Amino acid sequence: MRSILFLPTDKIERLPKALGSGADKVIFDLEDGLAHDKKALGRSNFADLANRNFYGQPDKFLLRINALDTDEYQDDIKMLKSISNLPYSIAIPKIESADECRTFLKDLGTNILILPQIETPRGIATVETWDCSSIEFSGIGFGSADYCASTGGDMGKASLAYGRGKIINAAALYNADALDGVWLDFRDTDGCREETQYVKTMGFKGRFAIHPDQIKPIHDAYRPTSQELEWANGVLEEAKIAGTGAFKYQGKMVDAPVLAVARQIISRED
Repeated sequence: MRSILFLPTDKIERLPKALGSGADKVIFDLEDGLAHDKKALGRSNFADLANRNFYGQPDKFLLRINALDTDEYQDDIKMLKSISNLPYSIAIPKIESADECRTFLKDLGTNILILPQIETPRGIATVETWDCSSIEFSGIGFGSADYCASTGGDMGKASLAYGRGKIINAAALYNADALDGVWLDFRDTDGCREETQYVKTMGFKGRFAIHPDQIKPIHDAYRPTSQELEWANGVLEEAKIAGTGAFKYQGKMVDAPVLAVARQIISRED
C-alpha cells in the first residue's frame, strides 16, 4: 500500500473523487476527521456502503474507528456488528499494546486485518515488544501529528526520527508494512513528494494522505528511478550468471539481502 487516502464518513459524496485519485486504498474516518456531532451520520453512511458490499470493491476500503477508551468506540462496534460486509481492514488509533488489538477482535467477534496507529509516547516505547499471536496486520501506522503533539516536536525530520525508526523496526518484526503519517500541507505537493522519497529510504512502504492531490506525488516518490531500475536489473542479470552464493556487481558484494532489495525495486516499477 503506497497510498491510503482519508475520507471523512460524513463526506460520502466525495467517494468518486477519492477513487478517481488512484489511491491504493481509501480509509473512511470515524475519528479525528469527523466532528462529534457528525459521527452518527458517519456511521450510518459507512453502514450503507458496507451493506452494498462497497460497490463490489471491499478490498479497496479501510475504516478508522475511535479509540478503545472512548464512548464512541462502543457505537462503532455496534455498527460494525450490524453490517453484512466488513472492509479490508480496521485502523485503530492510539494503540499502545497488542492486548488492545485483541480486545477489539474480541469485541467485534470475528477476525479481520488490523492497522494499529501508533501515536503516543507509550505506544512508540512498547511497539517492538508486542506478542502478536492471533493478530493479523494490514500495516503498522505512525500517527506523527498526535505523537508530536505529545512530545512537543515540530514534525521536522529530527523530531520524527525516533518514532519513525521504531515503527519501521516493529513492522519488520511483525512482517507488516510500515506506513508513515500524513503530509499536512496538502497544497505543497512538492514537499509531499520530497518527504515521501525520504521516508521511502528509511523503509516505509507507504503513507497516509489527506487530499486526492497528494496521491500522484506519493506514487511518483515510490516509483523507482531509471538509475535504480538499471542497477536492480543489472544485479538480477548478474545473479543468473553467478548462480548461487555471493558475487560482485559494479565492484560491490551482492548476497541474498541485496538481491531482495533489487527484487523490491523491480516490483515497484508499475
